[in-house]
Formats: sequence, structure tokens, C-alpha cells
Amino acid sequence: MRRRFFAEWLLMALVLPPALVWLQRSPSLVQADLTLYDWAMSARQPEPSLDVLIVGIDERSLKTLGPWPWSRSVHARLLEQLAPHEPAAVLLDLFLDQASPVPEDDRLLAEALAKVPAYLPLRYVAAEDGLPGEAGGFREPLGMFARNVRATGHAVMATDADGVARRMFMFEGSPDAVQAYVGVKVAGSLRGSSVAGPQQLPGAGPQPRGAKGNGRQDAFGVPFAGRAGTWRTVPYISVLKGEVPPELLRGKLVLVGAIASSNLGEGVPVAGAGPMTQLSGIEVHANAIDALRNGRAVSFAGGPLLVLWISVPVLLALVLFLWVARSGWAVAVILAASCLALCLVVLSRQHLWLPPTAPLLGIALAYFLWSWRRLDALFAFFGARVAALNAVPASVFEPERRVSRTAWDSVEAQTLALDGAIDRLSQMQALLAKGFRQLPVALLVCAEDGTITQSNVAARSLLVPDVPGGGSRKDPLNGRAVLSVLSQCEGREPQVASSAAVHWSVDVDREYTTVHGQVFRARAAPLTDVRGATTSWMVVLRDLTSERRAERDRQQWLSFMSHDMRTPQINILGLLDLHADGAHGMDARQLVQNVRREAERSLALADGLVDLMQARLHTYRFAEVPAGAVVLDAMDQVWAHARSRGIVLSSRLEAEDAMLWADAALLTRAIVNLLRNAIRHSAAGRAIELRVSADAEPGRVHVAVRDEGEGMDPGQMQELLRPGQSGRAENPGARSPGPAGRGGDEGDSRAHAVGRSHGIGLAIVRAVAERHGGMLEGFSVPGAGTTFVLNLPLYLPVDGETETS
Repeated sequence: MRRRFFAEWLLMALVLPPALVWLQRSPSLVQADLTLYDWAMSARQPEPSLDVLIVGIDERSLKTLGPWPWSRSVHARLLEQLAPHEPAAVLLDLFLDQASPVPEDDRLLAEALAKVPAYLPLRYVAAEDGLPGEAGGFREPLGMFARNVRATGHAVMATDADGVARRMFMFEGSPDAVQAYVGVKVAGSLRGSSVAGPQQLPGAGPQPRGAKGNGRQDAFGVPFAGRAGTWRTVPYISVLKGEVPPELLRGKLVLVGAIASSNLGEGVPVAGAGPMTQLSGIEVHANAIDALRNGRAVSFAGGPLLVLWISVPVLLALVLFLWVARSGWAVAVILAASCLALCLVVLSRQHLWLPPTAPLLGIALAYFLWSWRRLDALFAFFGARVAALNAVPASVFEPERRVSRTAWDSVEAQTLALDGAIDRLSQMQALLAKGFRQLPVALLVCAEDGTITQSNVAARSLLVPDVPGGGSRKDPLNGRAVLSVLSQCEGREPQVASSAAVHWSVDVDREYTTVHGQVFRARAAPLTDVRGATTSWMVVLRDLTSERRAERDRQQWLSFMSHDMRTPQINILGLLDLHADGAHGMDARQLVQNVRREAERSLALADGLVDLMQARLHTYRFAEVPAGAVVLDAMDQVWAHARSRGIVLSSRLEAEDAMLWADAALLTRAIVNLLRNAIRHSAAGRAIELRVSADAEPGRVHVAVRDEGEGMDPGQMQELLRPGQSGRAENPGARSPGPAGRGGDEGDSRAHAVGRSHGIGLAIVRAVAERHGGMLEGFSVPGAGTTFVLNLPLYLPVDGETETS
């Protein structure tokens, strides 16, 4: 397998580079390169040189001097105007290969050409357009003109296959004789130019066939400075009339020719000057000559350099694929980006265009071929591993086998086998994950550093109860430190490990109580792999809430039994002892009254204990109940007692029809306890208001009992509402055998004593509220009365819901 793999790699290394060098000439790749070239040239447009001035044959000049062509004497006058200002060079974009009808005009122009460093373009004539017997090629200007100018040369702007001009050739013509570009000779004559002077150029006249053996040689790209009108331009007529300031002409490269507004010829479509635009011929020459004299002309890679440019990236990609096989795509992307970046850098700094499409295509082909061969090897590997996957024992988690399809070839057979093995493992994993999530025991999976990686629903409900649904879609505990989470669930500052020497699993092992009153103990155990190495930790949060609540209830029962239940019995024994000792004022009638009072007090306490046990342990029978009906029923039960105390009961049923899902009997008993508590602490003539309201959002029903009693401070109310604390009543330790009452008279002592409570009444209310998914709240101001509120969930009926217990 390895030998075959390297043989295929070597074959790719030998075949890909030559194939890409050949493909580089294809029209599609050439056009892609041209598109990239246009974009790159548009991003690096040079500033137009101030040493170049265009004397434009424009619309104004044509209106003043008449229609084209003008007499050659006019051009002679123009040159006469330029001569005193000593221009660096003058390119007269006129073809002077034919004699004028007026010989005197030719003589004047020839004399004027001798007064300035002038250059003339050559007219190219195809064989079919020339004179009889004339071969195709460039026509030289008339002898009188050619002798008086510095040099002549071709002025052909080459166009690519898409009809756009991007480059010119240093030498142009037939294979037998070529002419140098006139702009090369102009640029070479200028001071400070980076181009060779005219005497050093091989294009002073027609050249014989060179070693290159073709009519077009030494292409160079023209970086265009911008759209039409970018270069400094003055009208022809303005120069002719002497209206142009001398400083604009002195020492400048002057280009004389038609511009776009003259409509004397079609513009040349060019690329690299922003959006597709056309330039006049004289503006094209201005860009080309300025690029040549400043060394900005772009060379195009060819020959061995082009072969290396295409081959090296492909071969480097293949070598790197062997070295970093797993990151082949990254290697391909980096190499492609590097080729493109190198292309742009070389163009910007060396003015050399390296066409990037062929090497980019070669890197992509190398990657795809490499990936294809690797995938073929992987298929063979997968075939062996599928059998191993199907042999993994699943025990009770073995999923049901699905009916397999019949494969039509070996590839599909391997695909189906792999799909079946993956499906089997996926089902096994889903069963395990579902079992982990739905376990009733709270579980956390932690990394070695104590970071939580997974948690089940029970753990989220315990540690983040405020997140709706325990964050079932996204684990809210993932990524958090287990010590910090356990500390914050208690409302404490985040905890950290006690020391570096002690593992966090030791610090986590203790009992916690959440701010919502839930109690649990955390234990951590390591999870090991088949080699016995610890890969992660499992933290079990054992819920101790029921056990601690039972212990608290047991202590509360013992407190009630040892204190509250014994107090009336001790009082009875004390009364009997006083009567036996002949206490003053203790007659039989008074003794019987006091003993009866304490006996009824004992009976009321016993009934309260039974009610509290029923509220906490009773199997509730829930049903749909109107809130108003429960409240009115509770008021009926205490009406007589309130009236006997001279207290006025009133109700405000703002949400009488609000529905509750409740055990009506126990909920009524809880409201009765609140009313009796209010009656007990209200003086005669005071009022007690029972109010029912509802909030559609967040769906709650509020049952409030407000009295006008003595009230209490916030600290007392907080102690009163804390689970397991005594209720709002007289001192439970009072042992006085005499009449007890607050605000009542002696005749009311019996009724007041019977209704007294030592915390059991409010404990019943709290228990009933919790079982209904609500809570008990209290608000009080000393001397201004007290308000207790039962906050219960609003019931929204669901179709098909039935009564449950």
C-alpha cells in the first residue's frame, strides 16, 4: 500500500507541471489572468507626471481652424511656437508618408521639425491596402521629414483577445523587419530616464529578423493613470495663439494629437484605468512613455521563468502534502494565497507580471488528486474498521437491527456497512446519553481541572433552577468550575481549591444547602479508560432535602410536644396546687373556668398538630376551583368568631373567577388560619380585609389578608416567615394560669384562648402554599397593621386534563 501510494505521488509530480504549462495558453486561463491583471493594475494607478503635456486637437480647435485635415503649415506654426520654450521632446502624432498638395507647406513643416526634438510615428499598411506591388509593413515618412526628426517608430497599441488594450511591444512589424516603438525612443532621450537612449536602441530603423523570429517582440504592460482627461492637456489653438504660459511648455514632453472631444477617431478601450473606459491614441502614448521613462512599464514572465513559476508551487504543494498530510487543505489554501500575494508584490515592486491562474489551478488539482488517492486508501482502512466496530459488545444497550439494503457495487457495500456500524454506535450513544440526562440522580461530568463538561437535567434543576427548563437546549453549566457553581448555589462567593496540593475532588466532598432550601451532598469519583488512566470525573449530587426536612420536622414535633403541649398541663397542675393550698380568690367556679381554658388550649394545639401533619403528609386531591369560592368559604367559617370580637370582615374580589388547581378543603383551612391570626391581633372595632387579585403575567393569583393590628418590625416578620419558626402569637413560654388575652375583656378570654396559636397555624399555611406551587409573603409596619399574601399559580385549563391526586 505504501509503495503504491508513493508511486502515484511521483506520477503526479511528473505529469502535473508540464500539463499546466501547456494549459496556461488556453483562452480560458489567459482570460482569467487578464481579469486579475486588470484588477491589480486598477489598484496601483500612478499619478500623471507634470513633465508631460498633451496639446490636444479638440472641438474648439477644429471650430477655429476649420475641418480636418489642416494644412501642414498650421503644424509648422505650432512647432514654431514651441521651439522658443525648448521642450524636452515633441511627439507629433501625424503620419507624414505622403506629400502635401502644397509643396511649400511641406518645406515649412520640415524646417519647423528641425527646430525642436521631434519624433514621428510610422503608418502601418497591410499588403491588401497598399500600393500595387507594395508589401505590407510600416511606411517611412517623407525624406525631408525623416531627416529633420530625432527618430521614428511604430505607434501600434496591441489588443488582446477580448478587444482591450493592455500592452504594447517594443518591436513591431513583419517577421522580416521590425520597428521599435516610438515611445521607447522618446523616453530614452529624456534626462533621468531609465530607458536606453536612441543611439543604444536597436530600433532606429528597420531591423532584420532577430533571434526571436517573429514580428512582435518584448511586450510591456502600460499602467494607466486614469480615465480620459487625466493628463494635463491644453488646446491646440491655445498654443498656436500663444495663450499657454511658457512654464507649461518649457522643458516638457509635448505630445500633439487628437483627443476624444475632436471625434476624429475611435478611442482605444483600455483596462486598468478603473471601470472599462476608452482613451485617445495620444493619451495612450502619454501613459506608455511616462511608464517607460520612470521604469513603471510591466514586463510579462515567459520562457524558463514562466515554467518555474508554474511548476514550483505545484511541486512544493505535493511535497508539503506528504509532510503534513492531515492539513492538506490548509497547505493548499496557504500556498494559493502565497502565490497570489507574491504575484501582486512582484507586480508592485518589480513591475513583473506572473500570471497566477496556472499555479493556482495546479495547487487545486494537486490537492484534489492527493485527496482522492488518500480517500481510496481510507476506504480500505474503513472496510477493516467497520468489522471491528460491529464487533463491539453493547450488552443491554444493543439497538434493534435495521433491515439492510442490497448494494449494487463494492463501494456502496462498504458505504452501507460503515453506515450500519455508525448507526449502531449512534443508537448506543443516544441510549447512554438519554439515560444520563434522565437519571433522577443529579450528575456532573468534569475535566481533570474541575471544569464541568456535561450535566443532566436533575443537576441543572438543582443548581440553576432559575433557567427555564434547566437550559435543556444549551447546558448552562458547561465550562464552569464545579467549586464555583456549588458555592454560588448557596449564595456564597465562588470557592477555589484550598491548595495546589489538594485536588478539587477533596474540597467538593461536603454538604450544601441552596438558597431555595434544597440540601445535597457532593461526591466525586474518577472515570478511567481501558488502561486505567483517569480521563474525567463524575460528581454525584445526592439529594438530602427530604431527609433534612424530616429531621427538621421531627425536631419541630419534639419542640411542640415538649414545650407547647406540656405548657397547658403544667398550668392545670399549678391551678390545682393553688386551689389545694387555699389561694386567696381561687373559688371552685374560677378553678373550673381556668382548668377548662387550659384543657381547650391543649385540645386546640393537638388539633393544630393534626392539621399540620395533614397539610404536609396528606395526599392532595387537586381540582379546578374558583379563587372567589375558596375565599368566601373561609370568610363564612370565621364570621361568627370575628363578630364576637367586634371586628368587621370585608372582601374585595377583583379576580373572583380566577381559577386555581387546588385542594379546596386544605386551601380554605390555610386562609381560615390567616383570618384567625388577623382576628387574634385586632382590637374591637377594627377591620380586616380579604382581597383576591390576579396577574395575567406571570400568571399568579394573590390572596391577601390585611388587618389593623399592632403590626411588627421587618426583623420579626422575617423570623416569622422562616420555615420552622414560631408563629405570630403570645409568648409560647407564658405559664401564667390567669386569663390571657390581647385587647379583649374577661368575658372574651375563653374565645380568645381557643383561637390562640403558637406557630402551627402559619406552618400549616406555608405547607399548603408550597404543595400548591406557591408561597406565603408578609408585610407589616409597627402600629399600622399586617398583611399576609398567599401567592398561588393561576390555573390555565388544558384540553383533556382530568382530576389528579
